[in-house]
Amino acid sequence: MSPRDRFHTALDLKSPDRLPLFFQHLGAAKWLLQDTGLRIHDGFFDPDVFARLSLASLGMYGFDTVMAGWGDLLVESKAHGMEWKFPERDFYPRPDKYVPMSEADKIQPVDPMDDPSWSVMLKAAKLMVDEAGSDAAVVASIGAPNLIASEIVGMENLMMGYFTDPGVVEKLISTVVQSSISYGERAIEAGIEDIFIENSLAGGEMVDPTMYEQWDRRFVQQTLDAYRNGGMRTILHNCSEKPLWQPQIETHPTAFHFQVNAVNANEVFSALRGQTCVMAGIDSRDLLLNRTPEEIDTEVRRIIDLWGKDPGFMVAPGCELPYKVPQENIKAFKDSIERHGRQ
Repeated sequence: MSPRDRFHTALDLKSPDRLPLFFQHLGAAKWLLQDTGLRIHDGFFDPDVFARLSLASLGMYGFDTVMAGWGDLLVESKAHGMEWKFPERDFYPRPDKYVPMSEADKIQPVDPMDDPSWSVMLKAAKLMVDEAGSDAAVVASIGAPNLIASEIVGMENLMMGYFTDPGVVEKLISTVVQSSISYGERAIEAGIEDIFIENSLAGGEMVDPTMYEQWDRRFVQQTLDAYRNGGMRTILHNCSEKPLWQPQIETHPTAFHFQVNAVNANEVFSALRGQTCVMAGIDSRDLLLNRTPEEIDTEVRRIIDLWGKDPGFMVAPGCELPYKVPQENIKAFKDSIERHGRQ
């Protein structure tokens, strides 16, 4: 069974040959840059560079997937009027100028293929599908509508707008939903079957359940429904420290991706088993970055044993692999999943 088929088998809640290993964004980018001689900066402007950098992860790390989207969180927002800048070191761009709230209700929906930045990842996705799509799963990536809106006008401004300008916020996020649906349609045209939705603002450290229901969940639901109706499998991601996982899984994503150390893993496993594919995120901020291969092996085995033998389960980093994650830790992570997943 190919890595692509293993991945899709797990998403379909069937028993895989071994546990699939999900690769998120452009993780551990230092080694990819050294190996290819390419620059992240250039990947934001050249689909070929974007695709070559992303595909390099397949050979270097041996995961079952590759993502047609990087962890900068700004491409969609830039398409709606936010301005970015690049740091001196070759890395993801940073916000330079947000759209004022007084102008937010003038923002119009965007066709991603009409935007010079957003279209790059879609063109790269087509290149990746053509080159590697029969072997590894190529996964599209987008922020949740509320998250994209927070980067268009600034998170603090958006959250203040919940109370001071609710009509403006409603129109802004609804506009983003339309653009997000267009992105899914374009991704399908590129041959992509799976889409990753970053929704880490749905955490108790950011909002209470009432705010989540009003300004997040219903817009995510509209977007997920459109993706499903188009035939895409959906991966809902939340790497917050206090994820509102119960209402999130009620949106019925194909898979739910979360940090196992941020929840009661037994409780979440029990709630999702047989209903939604569990994408168990191993701590990447400390364990994979700073600890030993032996400690990584112990945690991977603990989580796999905790899940048991049921289908519909895969292992992933809890969030994007940090820039300098040691290569020996990435190898240990992969090897541990293969070893313990076969027992």
